[in-house]
Amino acid sequence: MHTLTIEIPEKSGTKEILLSIASQLYTKEVLSLRQAADLAGVSLNKFIMSELPENDPLRQCVNADDELTAEEIVQKQIEKRGYTGANKERLDALRDSLAIEEPLELLLSQLTK
Repeated sequence: MHTLTIEIPEKSGTKEILLSIASQLYTKEVLSLRQAADLAGVSLNKFIMSELPENDPLRQCVNADDELTAEEIVQKQIEKRGYTGANKERLDALRDSLAIEEPLELLLSQLTK
């Protein structure tokens, strides 16, 4: 393996240059996708979204919201799907209408048969 050292002037856009180099090395199959993202200093999803062509199917497999926390992603999905939560009164009424009289142990044992 060869080692390459590149000195980039301070006033140049170091991030853009690294992204460009990483993209070229990935395109030429010198680096893997993960290695190219690491070289560019960005997340894998960010590298994919910024460097792969619009029609690349891999772009559809990534989450463009990779900078969000898990809670923020869940909240975004709740809003997107219009989830309002469970209606406790309705669930209680459904439970009561079932009137299950068998012991819990018997019901559970039937699940394993």
